[in-house]
Amino acid sequence: MLIALCSAKGAPGVTTSGLAMALSWPRQVVLAELDPVGGDVLPGYGRGEPFAGGLADLELAARRGGLARHLDSQLLRLDPEGRARLLPGLADPAGARHVDWNRLAAVLAAVEDGAVDVVADCGRLRAQHFPAAVVQRAAVVVLATGSTLRAVRAATQAIAELREREACPGMLRTLVIGPGEPYGEREISEALGVPSVGSLPRDPKAAAVLSDGAPAGRLFTQSPLLRAARTVATRLVESAAAHESRLTPPPAPVPAPGTFGGSRVR
Repeated sequence: MLIALCSAKGAPGVTTSGLAMALSWPRQVVLAELDPVGGDVLPGYGRGEPFAGGLADLELAARRGGLARHLDSQLLRLDPEGRARLLPGLADPAGARHVDWNRLAAVLAAVEDGAVDVVADCGRLRAQHFPAAVVQRAAVVVLATGSTLRAVRAATQAIAELREREACPGMLRTLVIGPGEPYGEREISEALGVPSVGSLPRDPKAAAVLSDGAPAGRLFTQSPLLRAARTVATRLVESAAAHESRLTPPPAPVPAPGTFGGSRVR
């Protein structure tokens, strides 16, 4: 299942939110950094861990016709068990213009035949070289928004744009970051006319671990941010599965013995 995470404008914390959800995901998951302005997970959460591969190497493989075959070799573990893995983003934003987003979207949508979910951090909706093809292939598109009047207004425009372009054929949902500043999750969902998958609180201590590589204390996994991320991740998986089951046509009835094409053979 491919899930696209993006924002309307500004910096509501899309990458930090995506990382928090990936570390809390109920199944195996890949966090794909597709933000055209570059990847932030390794410089922050990874504390500057050097890695020469990632999205840039995948693009080189795509030109040689080996994109799907090389994907696994470009993934890094985000947790000791390897349940959550990372596709590091671009080190140089200039490389975004060379990425074949259509081909990459097809590969991510079919990762291990659906046995592994992919959360794609697509960045800001109106950014140059935005990976629109990934949004179009996603089963769920999650628009992250803050709770200020300015943020909600930008989200309203973004949703109208997605619908006008028919750029979001899958489920569209909102994720509220920092609710109560001043509007709540329910108010925002009603104003936007889009269901919410939940909200993530302002949790500076836990966010610093994810965004800047601050030491994770023993209670990090029980922080308000990680607990809320687990709830959001579970809701996403469950709602996407229910949506797909509604779209899947029921199996054709099996003819009774001695019949062919619905008519009894004589």
